[in-house]
Amino acid sequence: MRVEIIGCSGSVMKGFNTTSILVNGSLLIDAGSAASLIGDRNILDIKDILLTHSHIDHIKDLPFILESIFSTNKGYIDIWASQRTVDTLKDHVFNGLIWPDAQELMGEQGHRLGFKVMDGGSRHVIQDIHVQALEANHIPGAMSYVFEEEGKSIFFSGDTTYTEGILEYLKSIGDGLKACFIETSFPDRMEDLAKKSRHLTPSMAWEWIGTGIHGDVRVIAYHIKPWYLDEVIADLPDGMEYIIGGEVFEF
Repeated sequence: MRVEIIGCSGSVMKGFNTTSILVNGSLLIDAGSAASLIGDRNILDIKDILLTHSHIDHIKDLPFILESIFSTNKGYIDIWASQRTVDTLKDHVFNGLIWPDAQELMGEQGHRLGFKVMDGGSRHVIQDIHVQALEANHIPGAMSYVFEEEGKSIFFSGDTTYTEGILEYLKSIGDGLKACFIETSFPDRMEDLAKKSRHLTPSMAWEWIGTGIHGDVRVIAYHIKPWYLDEVIADLPDGMEYIIGGEVFEF
């Protein structure tokens, strides 16, 4: 499984791009920066987008991705998300006010836009990858995802704080679990704010996931707020990595 970190920042600042993670070149997790950073030809390869939730830093580029894909004669794409997130997109983004109604944009050109519901506990096969959705603890409808391909599993937390049941699920995967990408938005000194906003600090993330899984699993911090990057890096416990965007992993 090839995992390309297009963007992974917890906010926008020059040199920092919000979350978009490309898997195997055609499956995108979140749409925070993909249209801005992926070349025109490569963006047409995206066939499925999985959204963790509806906050703007995770959907910011979604309309422009659709616009690029629908510029071709037979562009199509499926957007996977919880029912709550799908409803939010339809009611508050693709509503003819913030952005044109996406269904109306498709016209008669053979375009297809599908909204596919993936609520917590559901499992789907998307492009030969088994995707398990797990309910996250952030806003209503927020999801975490586990991708499994050829016996290797990768966990993507999305935005969340401690979520009962996720660690137990990850433990059940056993040796097949290879990496956990864990949101780590704030430094340890801001734990109160992290809890109130349902995010994590390095110590919170490590206590939740890092200490509960076997030692061969890579635990990788992402979604770091750029203003606190140096502090978060300094707070990371031994054995916890971090990303800032541009990294490529092969699992």
